[in-house]
Amino acid sequence: MSLNLDSIPYFKFTAVNSQIPVQETIISPDETLWTHPDFPDVSVRRTFFRGGPSDGVELFTLTNENLSVCVMPTRGMGIWKVDVKKSSGETVRVGWNSPVPRPVNPRNVPLDQPDGLGWLRGFNEFVARCGLESNGAPEFNENGTLRWPLHGRLQNTPAHWVELTFDVLRKEFILTGVVHEGRLFFNDLHFRSSLRLPFFGRTFFVEDVVRNFSARPAEFELLYHVNIGQPVADGGGTMEIPFRRMVPRCPWAAQNIHKARELHPPVTAEPEMCYFYELSADRNGNTETFLKNPEGDFGVALEFNRNEFPYFCQWKAQHAAEDGYVTGMEPCINFPNARTFEKAHGRVAELQPQEARTFHLTFRFCANKAQVEQEIAAVAELQALCPAPEISPNPTEDWCG
Repeated sequence: MSLNLDSIPYFKFTAVNSQIPVQETIISPDETLWTHPDFPDVSVRRTFFRGGPSDGVELFTLTNENLSVCVMPTRGMGIWKVDVKKSSGETVRVGWNSPVPRPVNPRNVPLDQPDGLGWLRGFNEFVARCGLESNGAPEFNENGTLRWPLHGRLQNTPAHWVELTFDVLRKEFILTGVVHEGRLFFNDLHFRSSLRLPFFGRTFFVEDVVRNFSARPAEFELLYHVNIGQPVADGGGTMEIPFRRMVPRCPWAAQNIHKARELHPPVTAEPEMCYFYELSADRNGNTETFLKNPEGDFGVALEFNRNEFPYFCQWKAQHAAEDGYVTGMEPCINFPNARTFEKAHGRVAELQPQEARTFHLTFRFCANKAQVEQEIAAVAELQALCPAPEISPNPTEDWCG
């Protein structure tokens, strides 16, 4: 079974339960704005970048009274950045300052360059998804040719169908996109992503579904690369992670394991480091991680379920700001090692024909010190469920390949 795309238009707009029509304003051929008179602080703006490597990238900016979320269907439904209004009225940009300053059209990202690192030429998102055939380090054939590029192809595959729903009764937007990753004799995976933003508050929700449309079983990997840089992530900030097991990814990470939760100011040319986790969760599998800014008056909470994401990766690249100071919170179904290593250790997922798996993420932004303290207490409660976590002083053979 496969999708018949011949009769499906690329973009669909739906207004739900609106007695007063949603207003569509075509500002230019490359810019459209949707608003509603009953909700003056709410809008959706659709734009297209022009010129340079960004040319043709489509951007949807969903805005409520406190948040603006920028989603790029051209880049696998990735989230470029989020602007958050604090309780003080100040607006904070959540994302990071990559050496790649603007979104890059996937046609300009050389995923198959010989060293397998072409993915980095387009990497600048707040949320980048890694998968589906593979999601870890590059892997090479015996003759030295590239087999699996860094972090897979999902983030650099444009959506082939997009729908924007403006729901006045439920007071929310839903932006949905479908991405296809397939090749003859190998796989036929469809990735459906929906981002839901309520008209009020500082929270948005992501629901993603991976489905196998092949008549044969299919394997896949998936990791959510949630990336935060300055000013939110900076020296004096902390990452709160409730865990049952923790393993440093490399010797450099092992040397710094005593301060894994802490962020320090930029250090020129400092190597990146990574820690792998199995998280602590409540009896239903719910868990969260939290990043606190240095002042303690702003933070980013990421909620998910351990039954959907059995593993978690903490990434720290605390080099010079000019080179992209950033830290990552990364829920995943496998660790970002070489695919062959993950397969050997039973962490590559399999879908039967027509089978699907669904993944949920909640992004919540704390806008003052009271909210930050409340979130830190919530993480502490999860950690209290596992008062004696296992901490490996060095990389282990079962998790680090």
